[in-house]
Amino acid sequence: MCGVKEDKKTENGYTREEVPCIICGVKDEEFLFYTPERIVKCRRCGLIYNNPRLDFESLKKIYAKEYFVIDNDNTGTNYKAYANYIEEEPLIIRSMHRRMRRVEALSSGKGCLLDVGCAAGFSLIAAQQRGWEAEGIDFSSFCVNYARSRGLRVHQGTLEDFPGKEESMDVITMWDYLEHSPDPLGDLKICHSLLKRGGVIVLSTPNVDSWSFHLFKKNWIGFKNIDHLYFFSRQTLSKLTGMAGLTMEHSFYHGRDVSLSFLLSRVQYYIPFKSLLNLLEKMANKEKVKKISFYINPYDILNVVLRK
Repeated sequence: MCGVKEDKKTENGYTREEVPCIICGVKDEEFLFYTPERIVKCRRCGLIYNNPRLDFESLKKIYAKEYFVIDNDNTGTNYKAYANYIEEEPLIIRSMHRRMRRVEALSSGKGCLLDVGCAAGFSLIAAQQRGWEAEGIDFSSFCVNYARSRGLRVHQGTLEDFPGKEESMDVITMWDYLEHSPDPLGDLKICHSLLKRGGVIVLSTPNVDSWSFHLFKKNWIGFKNIDHLYFFSRQTLSKLTGMAGLTMEHSFYHGRDVSLSFLLSRVQYYIPFKSLLNLLEKMANKEKVKKISFYINPYDILNVVLRK
């Protein structure tokens, strides 16, 4: 892991650790606010991150089944990010086809693709449907087992555990992954070694320099998840990726296809009328309404194209 770990403190079953800035390598930070995580900004480079942040063992606890699915098999006592990620499969795959069209415009052909943080593998399904030889890696045992049950080639662990050979990948994707990584720089360096000469990395991450952050500040939805450890702007991401030997070619914004239920769950994060929105969300979960979907693009998810 990048940087020297300092003090550790355990509270409510999760252990947090003090870390220096991953870009500057020192701890010269300005406190911003609690979300309730403690959010700081590096005075030297401007990187915004959690400090202290969840350690690796706590992150492994978080990415259990109940993070992705709430059902009768779990109590919901652990941290959860989705009402039912698995039920969103058709919409996620549709969104991934949109993203893959972007990827294909950047690559010389359909070859080997690695998706880092592939979750249940829906991105791999879309890539395979489009003719790619796709595999993924994720450290959620629930997601890896689910993806393997679908016949997908998915490895469990971190990028340090990935068995691929150097310069074996034409494309590496990191959809909504980097903000979760305890070691973004280390991961990018490994991706650099796995990528063929001239290959591309396409990654997406919440943009901390977006209109929504400047409007909502500590109530920004990018701070909703306690497992979001780092919050990048185009400037800080350019510094970090350059340190990994990658060239940032350009950036863009993408949206996603979402269900009415998912949309309402995000809206209620900002709007105070939670009882009304909860009622609407329950109505949206009825079978006749579940098929209603929308394409939304709030222009706050930053995508960057990196080339080796």
